[in-house]
Amino acid sequence: MRTFPYDPAGSAGPTDTPLAGTGSLSSPPLHFAPEQAGFELVTRGRRGLAVSLIAQDIVALDSGQAVSRRVRRIIRHTGGEAGLNLFGRGTLEGADLRRIDLQTLRIGLDLLRRTPGLTGVLPVFWRTLATSHGRFALLYAGTNDETRPAGLSMEIMGGTETSRLDAVADVIEQFQSGPIGMILHAAPDIGIVRQAAETRASCLCLDFAGVDHLSPEGKAEARDLIATARQVAPTVLLVNLRPEWAPAAHEAGATHAVFAPMEPLSL
Repeated sequence: MRTFPYDPAGSAGPTDTPLAGTGSLSSPPLHFAPEQAGFELVTRGRRGLAVSLIAQDIVALDSGQAVSRRVRRIIRHTGGEAGLNLFGRGTLEGADLRRIDLQTLRIGLDLLRRTPGLTGVLPVFWRTLATSHGRFALLYAGTNDETRPAGLSMEIMGGTETSRLDAVADVIEQFQSGPIGMILHAAPDIGIVRQAAETRASCLCLDFAGVDHLSPEGKAEARDLIATARQVAPTVLLVNLRPEWAPAAHEAGATHAVFAPMEPLSL
């Protein structure tokens, strides 16, 4: 099975790979069974949080086959508006983010282990990676376990929001020299994507939830965004991509995608 995205050298360039749907035509699309888990914790500011972890298929756009899993993380406040008003709406402290990351790592690894041999991606806050204590905690919180899924990668959330992209580059280099790959989650803005080149990330992840890839103007801008990302990194992962736009996204340079859920809404 193809590894993702720990072996980006195996990714072909945007002009020498087939479009989505043209590879493995004799094989039905491969998908994995849905998996999810969660946990709760109380922050240092006495705020209750509920964290949901959902394993999503990562699809290779050259073949249409699921080749890995990405664990999506959703953090919600518990206790209703009364709790919010009582304890304020301030940002979480670094220690809280580190606790969330460590729990995500432990529980997320269990999710990924349910499919033996599968590669996987887990989220991590940049503020955790920005401290030596946070990096040490992540490295020794189960990632050195022999049962760790092959090709485990971490998706850095918030790294492109820092003005010190050289620090992000140093952390990426430190982890990628070991057993863990690194993905940089960047805002879907062409200027930010260009700046992300400073981090020397081997994979960029762009969230297409708020990107217009339906109107003619939006499609052109989305293609330019993807093409710029592919110039920055050899592997480009799009999340919340509309499935029908997969061929155009691959032609523009994207290599992998997590498709947006298309369930009908009920009122």
